[in-house]
Amino acid sequence: MIENILGKKIEKILVCRLSAIGDVVRTVPSVAALRKIFPDCKIDWLVEDRCAQIITGLEYIDNLKIVPRRKWKRLGLLSKIKGYFNFINSEIESEDYDLFVDFHGILKSGLYGYFAKIPVRLGYRKPIAKELNTLFTNYKIEKVEKKLSRYERNFLIPLHFDKNLKQEKAKLPIGEDNRKFAEEWLKENGLSEKEYAFIYPGTSAKGRYKRWMPENYGKLCDLIYRKLNLPCVIGWGPGEEEIVEKLVSSAKNRVYVLPLTTMKQLSAFIEKAKIFIGGDTGPMHISSLVNTPVVTIFGPSDPIINQPATFTPFKIVYANWHCSPCRNKKCKTLDCLKAISPEKVVEEIEKLLKKIDED
Repeated sequence: MIENILGKKIEKILVCRLSAIGDVVRTVPSVAALRKIFPDCKIDWLVEDRCAQIITGLEYIDNLKIVPRRKWKRLGLLSKIKGYFNFINSEIESEDYDLFVDFHGILKSGLYGYFAKIPVRLGYRKPIAKELNTLFTNYKIEKVEKKLSRYERNFLIPLHFDKNLKQEKAKLPIGEDNRKFAEEWLKENGLSEKEYAFIYPGTSAKGRYKRWMPENYGKLCDLIYRKLNLPCVIGWGPGEEEIVEKLVSSAKNRVYVLPLTTMKQLSAFIEKAKIFIGGDTGPMHISSLVNTPVVTIFGPSDPIINQPATFTPFKIVYANWHCSPCRNKKCKTLDCLKAISPEKVVEEIEKLLKKIDED
């Protein structure tokens, strides 16, 4: 065991998942499990600034160590290198962590633990670990050959310490102020908690090849209202305005478009919805952790690797196109997404809600 290598009891742990929002969210259940295994340890989380808000106040950790990536991007090369090592020295090495848990498994995550001289650096073997990451971890979990969801892959690390662990629901720290913000907006718009569908049609810019057509979302909103008598609330983020405009212009019935929100405010609206519908994106995984049922539309995304958490009801709508899953970000046809109709999606929504009612 790791404590035998250290020669002492583990007291201070630094877990690392730097980004992106969906991946950070999918790491939360495994960090919650580590807290069960090490109830008296200090557990901190190394995360990049752009993804820190969603786990600020997380009950399973003591502190966030926030990498100032946005600041570094504005600096010249020498200043960036200086800032990088100053951060490692002042924020990580000075803490004298006993154990570094590398959930990210890439070069830059491995280097943080290595340069901070953390004595035990636990990570994955190849092919999960990528980009020379294995050179910078000195203790690795057992190799797994089969394809796993990201939730399952992350959970291999707590299972390394306790083979009898079961993955359980974990909570995101939404905050009462954000819930109140959502409540007031819903009230102002004549909407009630658990009596609307939440639609998130966008993705990050890098994930635009995973977006179902906004016109289809508009038609879907009409079908949801007609068949299920549920109004639709539309969430969005920076750079996604055009997607929302196309959705709204395609819908015959009124849809309710949120103002620009923080990630925690967005989470509060998702939490209060009856069901979440969207693509392979961070808000979909947030839905799993706030216990809102998920219907997710996958085109090129792998339906095993990227599936929602199993502790929340979900359905994946997937056309199983001959060339999917893939990571062809330059695909010009997106046939795998075009093959999915709004009628098929609403059918899966009806099936999921019926199953939930029966259970």
